[in-house]
Amino acid sequence: MPHVALVGPELEENLSLRYLAASLSAAGFDCDIVPFDAGTDVPWALARILERPDRPALVGLSLAFQPRARDFLALAVALRERGYAGHLTAGGHFATFACREILHDFPEFDTVLCYEADATLPALAAAVMGRGDQASIPGLACRDRAGAVHVNPLPAASDVAALPWPDRRGMPSHHLGHRVAAMVGSRGCYAHCAFCCIAAWHGQARGARYRLRPVDDVADEMAWLSREKAVQLFVFHDDNFFLPRRDLTLARIAALGDALDRRGVRDFAVVVKARPNDLDRDVVDAMQARLGLIRLFLGVESDTTRGLHALGRGLASEDNHRALDLLQATGVYACFNMLVFDPWSTIEDLEANLRFMERYADVPHNFGRVELYAGTPLLARLQADGRADGDYLGWDYRLADDGIQRVFEMAMACFYTRNFSDMSAPHRLMGTRFLVEVARRFHADVTDARWLDDVKALTRALTLDSVGAMREIVAFVREGRGARAEAGLVADVSARLRAVEAEIHDAAGRIETTMHCAACGADDTRDGFTRTGGHHVPDQTVHTPGLVRA
Repeated sequence: MPHVALVGPELEENLSLRYLAASLSAAGFDCDIVPFDAGTDVPWALARILERPDRPALVGLSLAFQPRARDFLALAVALRERGYAGHLTAGGHFATFACREILHDFPEFDTVLCYEADATLPALAAAVMGRGDQASIPGLACRDRAGAVHVNPLPAASDVAALPWPDRRGMPSHHLGHRVAAMVGSRGCYAHCAFCCIAAWHGQARGARYRLRPVDDVADEMAWLSREKAVQLFVFHDDNFFLPRRDLTLARIAALGDALDRRGVRDFAVVVKARPNDLDRDVVDAMQARLGLIRLFLGVESDTTRGLHALGRGLASEDNHRALDLLQATGVYACFNMLVFDPWSTIEDLEANLRFMERYADVPHNFGRVELYAGTPLLARLQADGRADGDYLGWDYRLADDGIQRVFEMAMACFYTRNFSDMSAPHRLMGTRFLVEVARRFHADVTDARWLDDVKALTRALTLDSVGAMREIVAFVREGRGARAEAGLVADVSARLRAVEAEIHDAAGRIETTMHCAACGADDTRDGFTRTGGHHVPDQTVHTPGLVRA
Protein backbone atom coordinates (compact mmCIF):
# COMPACT_ATOMS: atom_id res chain seq x y z
CA MET A 1 0.00 0.00 0.00
CA PRO A 2 1.48 3.45 -0.86
CA HIS A 3 2.52 5.24 2.27
CA VAL A 4 3.97 8.52 3.54
CA ALA A 5 7.25 8.99 5.46
CA LEU A 6 7.55 11.99 7.80
CA VAL A 7 11.11 12.92 8.78
CA GLY A 8 12.00 15.08 11.77
CA PRO A 9 13.63 15.24 15.20
CA GLU A 10 12.35 12.72 17.73
CA LEU A 11 14.57 13.48 20.74
CA GLU A 12 11.27 13.86 22.53
CA GLU A 13 7.84 13.10 21.12
CA ASN A 14 7.58 15.27 18.01
CA LEU A 15 3.98 16.39 18.36
CA SER A 16 4.02 18.19 15.04
CA LEU A 17 4.87 15.05 13.09
CA ARG A 18 2.56 13.01 15.30
CA TYR A 19 -0.40 15.32 14.71
CA LEU A 20 0.29 15.10 10.98
CA ALA A 21 0.57 11.32 11.18
CA ALA A 22 -2.81 11.24 12.90
CA SER A 23 -4.34 13.44 10.20
CA LEU A 24 -2.92 11.16 7.50
CA SER A 25 -4.27 8.10 9.28
CA ALA A 26 -7.71 9.70 9.58
CA ALA A 27 -7.62 10.27 5.81
CA GLY A 28 -6.76 6.61 5.19
CA PHE A 29 -3.00 6.82 4.62
CA ASP A 30 -0.30 4.69 6.20
CA CYS A 31 2.48 6.80 7.72
CA ASP A 32 6.02 6.11 8.92
CA ILE A 33 7.81 8.51 11.30
CA VAL A 34 11.55 8.63 10.63
CA PRO A 35 13.66 10.18 13.44
CA PHE A 36 16.34 12.56 12.17
CA ASP A 37 18.00 14.13 15.18
CA ALA A 38 21.35 15.23 13.72
CA GLY A 39 23.20 15.49 10.43
CA THR A 40 25.05 12.29 11.30
CA ASP A 41 21.72 10.46 11.06
CA VAL A 42 21.59 10.81 7.24
CA PRO A 43 22.68 7.19 6.51
CA TRP A 44 20.20 5.79 9.01
CA ALA A 45 17.33 7.94 7.70
CA LEU A 46 18.15 6.98 4.10
CA ALA A 47 18.07 3.31 5.02
CA ARG A 48 14.77 3.67 6.85
CA ILE A 49 13.16 5.38 3.85
CA LEU A 50 14.75 3.49 0.94
CA GLU A 51 15.21 -0.06 2.17
CA ARG A 52 11.55 -0.87 2.67
CA PRO A 53 10.19 -3.16 -0.04
CA ASP A 54 7.61 -0.47 -0.82
CA ARG A 55 9.22 2.95 -0.89
CA PRO A 56 7.01 5.82 0.30
CA ALA A 57 5.09 7.66 -2.38
CA LEU A 58 5.57 10.88 -0.43
CA VAL A 59 8.36 11.98 1.90
CA GLY A 60 7.89 15.05 4.07
CA LEU A 61 10.87 16.77 5.72
CA SER A 62 10.47 18.95 8.83
CA LEU A 63 12.30 22.11 7.80
CA ALA A 64 11.44 23.89 11.00
CA PHE A 65 14.63 25.54 12.24
CA GLN A 66 17.23 27.43 10.25
CA PRO A 67 20.17 25.99 12.22
CA ARG A 68 19.26 22.50 10.95
CA ALA A 69 18.19 23.49 7.45
CA ARG A 70 21.41 22.26 5.87
CA ASP A 71 20.98 18.82 7.47
CA PHE A 72 17.54 18.38 5.93
CA LEU A 73 18.58 19.83 2.56
CA ALA A 74 21.51 17.41 2.51
CA LEU A 75 19.10 14.56 3.22
CA ALA A 76 16.90 15.68 0.31
CA VAL A 77 19.89 15.69 -2.04
CA ALA A 78 21.01 12.27 -0.77
CA LEU A 79 17.53 10.82 -1.29
CA ARG A 80 17.56 11.82 -4.94
CA GLU A 81 21.14 10.64 -5.43
CA ARG A 82 20.13 7.26 -4.01
CA GLY A 83 17.34 6.99 -6.53
CA TYR A 84 14.25 8.10 -4.65
CA ALA A 85 11.74 9.05 -7.36
CA GLY A 86 8.67 9.80 -5.25
CA HIS A 87 7.27 13.15 -4.20
CA LEU A 88 9.48 15.16 -1.84
CA THR A 89 7.97 17.99 0.18
CA ALA A 90 8.94 20.09 3.18
CA GLY A 91 7.09 22.11 5.78
CA GLY A 92 7.55 24.08 8.96
CA HIS A 93 8.39 27.61 10.00
CA PHE A 94 11.61 27.91 8.03
CA ALA A 95 10.28 26.11 4.96
CA THR A 96 7.21 28.35 4.95
CA PHE A 97 9.15 31.59 4.98
CA ALA A 98 11.88 30.34 2.62
CA CYS A 99 9.65 28.33 0.26
CA ARG A 100 10.56 30.35 -2.85
CA GLU A 101 14.30 30.15 -2.23
CA ILE A 102 14.16 26.41 -1.43
CA LEU A 103 12.20 25.56 -4.57
CA HIS A 104 14.48 27.78 -6.66
CA ASP A 105 17.76 26.41 -5.29
CA PHE A 106 16.86 22.77 -4.61
CA PRO A 107 15.19 20.97 -7.51
CA GLU A 108 15.10 17.89 -5.31
CA PHE A 109 11.91 19.24 -3.73
CA ASP A 110 8.65 19.03 -5.61
CA THR A 111 6.64 21.20 -3.24
CA VAL A 112 6.66 23.04 0.09
CA LEU A 113 3.72 23.07 2.50
CA CYS A 114 3.23 26.54 3.94
CA TYR A 115 1.67 27.18 7.33
CA GLU A 116 -0.30 24.45 9.16
CA ALA A 117 -0.49 21.17 7.28
CA ASP A 118 -3.17 19.17 9.11
CA ALA A 119 -5.43 19.36 6.05
CA THR A 120 -2.95 20.20 3.30
CA LEU A 121 -0.65 17.21 3.84
CA PRO A 122 -3.45 14.62 3.45
CA ALA A 123 -4.65 16.56 0.39
CA LEU A 124 -1.14 16.44 -1.08
CA ALA A 125 -0.86 12.72 -0.32
CA ALA A 126 -4.14 12.13 -2.13
CA ALA A 127 -2.96 14.16 -5.14
CA VAL A 128 0.38 12.32 -5.28
CA MET A 129 -1.47 9.02 -5.24
CA GLY A 130 -3.78 10.08 -8.07
CA ARG A 131 -6.80 11.15 -6.07
CA GLY A 132 -6.69 14.94 -6.30
CA ASP A 133 -5.25 18.05 -7.90
CA GLN A 134 -2.19 19.75 -6.44
CA ALA A 135 -3.14 23.07 -8.02
CA SER A 136 -6.06 23.54 -5.64
CA ILE A 137 -4.32 22.69 -2.35
CA PRO A 138 -4.22 25.70 0.01
CA GLY A 139 -0.77 26.72 1.16
CA LEU A 140 1.07 24.57 -1.37
CA ALA A 141 4.15 26.11 -2.97
CA CYS A 142 5.15 24.53 -6.25
CA ARG A 143 6.66 25.32 -9.65
CA ASP A 144 4.67 26.03 -12.76
CA ARG A 145 5.62 24.61 -16.16
CA ALA A 146 8.10 27.42 -16.70
CA GLY A 147 9.80 26.69 -13.39
CA ALA A 148 8.48 29.78 -11.60
CA VAL A 149 7.44 29.27 -7.98
CA HIS A 150 3.77 29.73 -7.22
CA VAL A 151 2.30 29.78 -3.69
CA ASN A 152 -1.37 29.00 -3.26
CA PRO A 153 -3.33 31.10 -0.72
CA LEU A 154 -2.70 29.87 2.81
CA PRO A 155 -5.20 27.55 4.46
CA ALA A 156 -7.51 28.69 7.21
CA ALA A 157 -6.18 28.18 10.72
CA SER A 158 -6.96 24.67 11.91
CA ASP A 159 -9.96 24.06 14.12
CA VAL A 160 -8.07 22.69 17.11
CA ALA A 161 -11.26 21.23 18.59
CA ALA A 162 -11.72 18.96 15.56
CA LEU A 163 -8.16 17.63 15.20
CA PRO A 164 -7.44 13.96 15.92
CA TRP A 165 -5.11 13.39 18.83
CA PRO A 166 -1.45 12.93 17.91
CA ASP A 167 -0.15 9.51 16.97
CA ARG A 168 1.27 7.94 20.15
CA ARG A 169 3.16 5.01 18.62
CA GLY A 170 5.99 3.58 20.67
CA MET A 171 6.65 3.59 24.38
CA PRO A 172 6.75 6.87 26.30
CA SER A 173 10.03 8.07 27.74
CA HIS A 174 10.62 7.86 31.51
CA HIS A 175 11.98 9.96 34.33
CA LEU A 176 12.75 7.97 37.47
CA GLY A 177 10.39 5.34 36.13
CA HIS A 178 7.49 7.76 35.56
CA ARG A 179 6.23 7.92 32.00
CA VAL A 180 6.12 11.20 30.11
CA ALA A 181 3.92 12.55 27.33
CA ALA A 182 4.21 15.80 25.41
CA MET A 183 0.96 17.77 25.21
CA VAL A 184 -0.44 20.94 23.68
CA GLY A 185 -3.57 22.69 24.88
CA SER A 186 -3.35 25.51 22.38
CA ARG A 187 -1.75 26.76 19.20
CA GLY A 188 -0.11 30.12 18.84
CA CYS A 189 0.68 32.80 21.41
CA TYR A 190 -0.97 36.07 22.30
CA ALA A 191 2.39 37.91 22.36
CA HIS A 192 4.24 39.46 19.39
CA CYS A 193 7.95 39.10 20.21
CA ALA A 194 10.11 40.53 17.43
CA PHE A 195 12.63 37.67 17.38
CA CYS A 196 10.16 34.77 17.47
CA CYS A 197 9.55 32.81 14.27
CA ILE A 198 6.62 31.07 15.97
CA ALA A 199 4.77 34.36 16.50
CA ALA A 200 5.58 35.36 12.92
CA TRP A 201 4.30 32.04 11.60
CA HIS A 202 1.01 32.26 13.46
CA GLY A 203 0.72 35.89 12.41
CA GLN A 204 -0.07 34.66 8.89
CA ALA A 205 -3.21 32.87 10.10
CA ARG A 206 -6.51 33.27 8.29
CA GLY A 207 -8.44 33.33 11.52
CA ALA A 208 -7.33 33.48 15.14
CA ARG A 209 -3.57 33.30 15.62
CA TYR A 210 -4.06 32.02 19.19
CA ARG A 211 -6.46 29.09 19.62
CA LEU A 212 -7.38 27.03 22.66
CA ARG A 213 -8.35 23.37 22.63
CA PRO A 214 -11.55 22.66 24.58
CA VAL A 215 -10.78 21.72 28.18
CA ASP A 216 -12.68 18.43 27.92
CA ASP A 217 -10.67 17.42 24.85
CA VAL A 218 -7.39 18.07 26.68
CA ALA A 219 -8.65 16.18 29.74
CA ASP A 220 -9.84 13.25 27.62
CA GLU A 221 -6.41 12.94 26.01
CA MET A 222 -4.62 13.14 29.36
CA ALA A 223 -6.99 10.53 30.80
CA TRP A 224 -6.37 8.22 27.84
CA LEU A 225 -2.60 8.62 28.21
CA SER A 226 -2.88 7.94 31.93
CA ARG A 227 -5.03 4.85 31.41
CA GLU A 228 -3.51 3.34 28.28
CA LYS A 229 0.12 4.46 28.55
CA ALA A 230 0.48 4.89 32.34
CA VAL A 231 1.66 8.49 31.82
CA GLN A 232 2.09 10.62 34.94
CA LEU A 233 4.20 13.51 33.63
CA PHE A 234 2.55 15.83 31.10
CA VAL A 235 4.95 18.28 29.44
CA PHE A 236 2.87 21.03 27.85
CA HIS A 237 4.67 22.44 24.84
CA ASP A 238 2.24 25.30 24.37
CA ASP A 239 4.15 28.42 23.41
CA ASN A 240 2.41 29.88 26.45
CA PHE A 241 0.20 27.81 28.77
CA PHE A 242 -1.52 30.91 30.16
CA LEU A 243 -4.11 33.29 28.75
CA PRO A 244 -3.77 37.06 28.37
CA ARG A 245 -6.34 37.68 31.12
CA ARG A 246 -5.88 36.51 34.71
CA ASP A 247 -9.55 35.62 35.21
CA LEU A 248 -9.58 33.47 32.09
CA THR A 249 -6.38 31.73 33.18
CA LEU A 250 -7.79 30.89 36.61
CA ALA A 251 -11.05 29.66 35.09
CA ARG A 252 -9.20 27.39 32.65
CA ILE A 253 -6.97 25.92 35.37
CA ALA A 254 -10.02 25.19 37.51
CA ALA A 255 -11.94 23.71 34.59
CA LEU A 256 -9.07 21.43 33.59
CA GLY A 257 -8.53 20.35 37.20
CA ASP A 258 -12.24 19.56 37.57
CA ALA A 259 -12.32 17.67 34.26
CA LEU A 260 -9.33 15.54 35.28
CA ASP A 261 -10.93 14.80 38.67
CA ARG A 262 -14.08 13.59 36.94
CA ARG A 263 -11.95 11.25 34.84
CA GLY A 264 -10.04 9.91 37.81
CA VAL A 265 -6.67 11.44 36.80
CA ARG A 266 -5.05 12.46 40.05
CA ASP A 267 -1.48 11.20 40.53
CA PHE A 268 0.21 13.35 37.90
CA ALA A 269 2.36 16.44 37.37
CA VAL A 270 2.73 19.06 34.64
CA VAL A 271 5.46 21.17 33.06
CA VAL A 272 4.49 24.44 31.36
CA LYS A 273 5.83 27.69 29.87
CA ALA A 274 4.87 31.23 30.85
CA ARG A 275 5.59 34.90 30.29
CA PRO A 276 6.51 36.73 33.51
CA ASN A 277 3.37 38.88 33.36
CA ASP A 278 1.15 35.76 33.40
CA LEU A 279 1.93 34.85 36.99
CA ASP A 280 0.61 35.91 40.37
CA ARG A 281 0.20 34.09 43.65
CA ASP A 282 -3.33 32.86 42.89
CA VAL A 283 -2.31 31.51 39.49
CA VAL A 284 0.76 29.69 40.82
CA ASP A 285 -1.15 28.28 43.80
CA ALA A 286 -3.88 27.01 41.47
CA MET A 287 -1.35 25.41 39.13
CA GLN A 288 0.28 23.60 42.03
CA ALA A 289 -2.92 22.52 43.76
CA ARG A 290 -5.02 21.57 40.73
CA LEU A 291 -2.51 20.53 38.06
CA GLY A 292 0.57 19.42 40.01
CA LEU A 293 2.94 22.01 38.55
CA ILE A 294 6.54 20.92 39.12
CA ARG A 295 8.44 22.93 36.51
CA LEU A 296 7.90 26.22 34.70
CA PHE A 297 10.01 27.62 31.89
CA LEU A 298 9.86 31.41 32.24
CA GLY A 299 10.38 33.65 29.21
CA VAL A 300 12.87 36.18 30.60
CA GLU A 301 15.26 36.84 27.67
CA SER A 302 16.62 40.18 28.99
CA ASP A 303 16.48 42.27 32.14
CA THR A 304 17.22 45.64 30.58
CA THR A 305 14.58 48.09 29.40
CA ARG A 306 16.38 48.57 26.10
CA GLY A 307 16.79 44.83 25.54
CA LEU A 308 13.16 44.03 26.33
CA HIS A 309 12.04 46.78 23.95
CA ALA A 310 14.34 45.59 21.17
CA LEU A 311 12.97 42.06 21.48
CA GLY A 312 9.37 43.27 21.46
CA ARG A 313 8.65 41.58 24.76
CA GLY A 314 6.12 44.13 26.03
CA LEU A 315 7.49 43.61 29.55
CA ALA A 316 9.56 45.44 32.13
CA SER A 317 12.45 44.33 34.33
CA GLU A 318 10.10 44.42 37.32
CA ASP A 319 7.99 41.67 35.71
CA ASN A 320 11.02 39.35 35.56
CA HIS A 321 11.95 39.94 39.20
CA ARG A 322 8.39 39.67 40.50
CA ALA A 323 7.80 36.37 38.66
CA LEU A 324 11.06 34.74 39.74
CA ASP A 325 10.67 35.93 43.33
CA LEU A 326 7.16 34.45 43.36
CA LEU A 327 8.26 31.12 41.92
CA GLN A 328 11.07 30.85 44.43
CA ALA A 329 8.72 31.74 47.30
CA THR A 330 6.20 29.07 46.24
CA GLY A 331 8.86 26.41 45.67
CA VAL A 332 8.21 26.02 41.94
CA TYR A 333 11.18 24.88 39.89
CA ALA A 334 11.71 27.64 37.32
CA CYS A 335 14.28 27.92 34.55
CA PHE A 336 14.89 30.51 31.85
CA ASN A 337 17.09 31.70 29.00
CA MET A 338 18.91 35.01 28.69
CA LEU A 339 19.57 36.71 25.35
CA VAL A 340 22.37 38.88 26.66
CA PHE A 341 23.55 39.88 23.18
CA ASP A 342 21.27 41.53 20.63
CA PRO A 343 21.91 43.87 17.67
CA TRP A 344 21.89 46.99 19.87
CA SER A 345 23.55 45.57 23.00
CA THR A 346 26.09 47.59 24.91
CA ILE A 347 28.61 46.46 27.49
CA GLU A 348 26.50 48.25 30.09
CA ASP A 349 23.49 46.15 29.06
CA LEU A 350 25.56 43.00 29.41
CA GLU A 351 26.71 44.00 32.87
CA ALA A 352 23.09 44.58 33.95
CA ASN A 353 22.10 41.14 32.69
CA LEU A 354 25.06 39.58 34.48
CA ARG A 355 23.87 41.17 37.71
CA PHE A 356 20.42 39.64 37.09
CA MET A 357 21.97 36.20 36.49
CA GLU A 358 23.96 36.62 39.69
CA ARG A 359 20.85 37.59 41.67
CA TYR A 360 19.06 34.40 40.55
CA ALA A 361 22.16 32.24 40.49
CA ASP A 362 20.48 29.14 41.92
CA VAL A 363 17.72 29.19 39.26
CA PRO A 364 18.88 27.09 36.29
CA HIS A 365 19.34 29.16 33.14
CA ASN A 366 21.44 29.56 30.03
CA PHE A 367 22.53 32.58 27.99
CA GLY A 368 23.46 33.49 24.44
CA ARG A 369 22.70 35.83 21.54
CA VAL A 370 19.37 36.52 19.87
CA GLU A 371 19.47 35.02 16.37
CA LEU A 372 17.80 36.15 13.16
CA TYR A 373 15.08 33.77 12.04
CA ALA A 374 13.18 33.77 8.79
CA GLY A 375 9.95 35.75 8.78
CA THR A 376 10.61 37.69 11.98
CA PRO A 377 10.27 41.47 12.40
CA LEU A 378 13.79 41.52 13.85
CA LEU A 379 15.27 40.06 10.66
CA ALA A 380 13.26 42.47 8.52
CA ARG A 381 14.50 45.41 10.58
CA LEU A 382 18.15 44.44 10.25
CA GLN A 383 17.74 43.77 6.55
CA ALA A 384 16.22 47.22 6.11
CA ASP A 385 19.13 48.73 8.03
CA GLY A 386 21.67 46.81 5.94
CA ARG A 387 22.96 44.94 9.00
CA ALA A 388 21.91 41.36 8.14
CA ASP A 389 24.77 39.35 6.64
CA GLY A 390 24.49 35.92 4.99
CA ASP A 391 21.50 34.45 3.21
CA TYR A 392 18.26 32.62 3.90
CA LEU A 393 20.12 29.54 5.14
CA GLY A 394 21.70 31.51 7.96
CA TRP A 395 21.69 35.19 8.84
CA ASP A 396 24.33 36.89 10.96
CA TYR A 397 25.00 40.41 12.23
CA ARG A 398 27.52 42.47 14.12
CA LEU A 399 26.63 43.98 17.47
CA ALA A 400 26.31 47.70 18.13
CA ASP A 401 29.99 48.55 18.44
CA ASP A 402 33.40 46.94 18.19
CA GLY A 403 33.75 46.54 21.95
CA ILE A 404 30.61 44.49 22.57
CA GLN A 405 31.22 42.56 19.34
CA ARG A 406 34.65 41.57 20.60
CA VAL A 407 33.15 40.53 23.96
CA PHE A 408 30.60 38.38 22.10
CA GLU A 409 33.22 36.68 19.94
CA MET A 410 35.45 35.90 22.90
CA ALA A 411 32.51 34.71 24.97
CA MET A 412 31.30 32.31 22.29
CA ALA A 413 34.81 30.92 21.86
CA CYS A 414 34.94 30.22 25.59
CA PHE A 415 31.33 29.23 26.26
CA TYR A 416 30.24 27.17 23.25
CA THR A 417 30.91 23.86 24.98
CA ARG A 418 29.31 24.99 28.23
CA ASN A 419 26.16 26.55 26.79
CA PHE A 420 25.40 24.97 23.42
CA SER A 421 27.06 21.59 22.96
CA ASP A 422 25.78 18.12 23.81
CA MET A 423 27.77 18.52 27.03
CA SER A 424 25.96 21.71 28.06
CA ALA A 425 26.37 22.04 31.81
CA PRO A 426 23.34 24.35 32.34
CA HIS A 427 21.13 21.87 30.50
CA ARG A 428 22.56 19.01 32.54
CA LEU A 429 21.64 20.78 35.76
CA MET A 430 18.19 21.61 34.44
CA GLY A 431 17.74 17.88 33.94
CA THR A 432 19.12 16.97 37.35
CA ARG A 433 16.87 19.54 39.03
CA PHE A 434 13.89 18.12 37.14
CA LEU A 435 14.65 14.64 38.47
CA VAL A 436 14.75 16.10 41.98
CA GLU A 437 11.27 17.55 41.44
CA VAL A 438 9.99 14.22 40.07
CA ALA A 439 11.34 12.50 43.16
CA ARG A 440 9.77 15.10 45.46
CA ARG A 441 6.43 14.71 43.71
CA PHE A 442 6.22 10.92 43.43
CA HIS A 443 8.71 9.59 46.01
CA ALA A 444 8.35 11.91 48.99
CA ASP A 445 8.89 8.98 51.35
CA VAL A 446 12.46 8.41 50.17
CA THR A 447 13.40 11.92 49.04
CA ASP A 448 16.32 13.50 50.80
CA ALA A 449 16.07 17.30 51.20
CA ARG A 450 19.80 17.50 50.55
CA TRP A 451 19.26 16.58 46.89
CA LEU A 452 17.53 19.90 46.25
CA ASP A 453 20.09 21.80 48.30
CA ASP A 454 22.94 20.11 46.42
CA VAL A 455 21.60 20.78 42.92
CA LYS A 456 20.86 24.40 43.83
CA ALA A 457 24.43 24.73 45.09
CA LEU A 458 25.78 23.28 41.84
CA THR A 459 23.59 25.65 39.82
CA ARG A 460 24.79 28.62 41.83
CA ALA A 461 28.42 27.56 41.47
CA LEU A 462 28.05 27.17 37.70
CA THR A 463 26.26 30.52 37.32
CA LEU A 464 28.80 32.43 39.38
CA ASP A 465 31.61 30.78 37.45
CA SER A 466 30.01 31.89 34.17
CA VAL A 467 29.38 35.42 35.43
CA GLY A 468 32.95 35.68 36.68
CA ALA A 469 34.39 34.53 33.34
CA MET A 470 32.16 36.96 31.42
CA ARG A 471 33.32 39.82 33.64
CA GLU A 472 36.92 38.80 33.03
CA ILE A 473 36.29 39.03 29.27
CA VAL A 474 34.59 42.43 29.63
CA ALA A 475 37.52 43.77 31.67
CA PHE A 476 39.98 42.49 29.06
CA VAL A 477 38.12 44.22 26.21
CA ARG A 478 37.88 47.47 28.16
CA GLU A 479 41.64 47.39 28.65
CA GLY A 480 42.05 47.29 24.86
CA ARG A 481 44.66 44.54 24.81
CA GLY A 482 45.80 42.97 21.53
CA ALA A 483 45.10 39.78 19.59
CA ARG A 484 47.98 37.75 21.05
CA ALA A 485 46.85 38.46 24.59
CA GLU A 486 43.28 37.69 23.55
CA ALA A 487 44.20 34.22 22.30
CA GLY A 488 45.94 33.51 25.60
CA LEU A 489 42.98 34.68 27.67
CA VAL A 490 40.48 32.64 25.62
CA ALA A 491 42.61 29.53 26.04
CA ASP A 492 43.02 30.11 29.78
CA VAL A 493 39.35 30.89 30.45
CA SER A 494 38.21 27.97 28.30
CA ALA A 495 40.42 25.54 30.21
CA ARG A 496 39.09 26.77 33.54
CA LEU A 497 35.47 26.55 32.32
CA ARG A 498 36.00 22.96 31.12
CA ALA A 499 37.46 21.98 34.48
CA VAL A 500 34.44 23.37 36.35
CA GLU A 501 32.06 21.69 33.90
CA ALA A 502 33.73 18.33 34.50
CA GLU A 503 33.17 18.75 38.22
CA ILE A 504 29.54 19.77 37.63
CA HIS A 505 28.80 16.75 35.45
CA ASP A 506 30.45 14.41 37.93
CA ALA A 507 28.53 15.84 40.90
CA ALA A 508 25.23 15.86 38.97
CA GLY A 509 25.79 12.24 38.03
CA ARG A 510 26.27 11.27 41.66
CA ILE A 511 23.05 13.04 42.67
CA GLU A 512 21.13 11.36 39.84
CA THR A 513 22.46 7.93 40.76
CA THR A 514 21.52 8.42 44.39
CA MET A 515 18.00 9.49 43.43
CA HIS A 516 17.57 6.57 41.08
CA CYS A 517 18.68 4.06 43.70
CA ALA A 518 16.31 5.54 46.25
CA ALA A 519 13.31 5.95 43.93
CA CYS A 520 13.63 2.88 41.70
CA GLY A 521 15.79 0.48 43.69
CA ALA A 522 19.54 -0.07 43.53
CA ASP A 523 19.17 -3.10 41.25
CA ASP A 524 16.62 -1.51 38.91
CA THR A 525 17.96 -1.04 35.38
CA ARG A 526 14.74 0.06 33.75
CA ASP A 527 14.79 2.70 31.04
CA GLY A 528 13.21 4.98 33.60
CA PHE A 529 16.64 6.39 34.38
CA THR A 530 19.23 7.65 31.97
CA ARG A 531 21.84 10.29 32.37
CA THR A 532 19.90 12.48 29.95
CA GLY A 533 16.47 11.42 31.17
CA GLY A 534 15.67 14.71 32.84
CA HIS A 535 17.06 16.98 30.18
CA HIS A 536 14.09 18.94 28.89
CA VAL A 537 16.14 21.65 27.21
CA PRO A 538 14.24 24.94 26.95
CA ASP A 539 14.73 26.41 23.56
CA GLN A 540 12.71 28.08 20.91
CA THR A 541 10.72 24.91 20.45
CA VAL A 542 7.62 25.06 18.28
CA HIS A 543 4.50 23.09 18.69
CA THR A 544 2.19 23.49 15.75
CA PRO A 545 2.12 20.95 12.92
CA GLY A 546 3.55 21.96 9.60
CA LEU A 547 6.27 19.32 9.57
CA VAL A 548 7.71 21.11 12.59
CA ARG A 549 9.44 19.78 15.67
CA ALA A 550 7.25 19.97 18.74
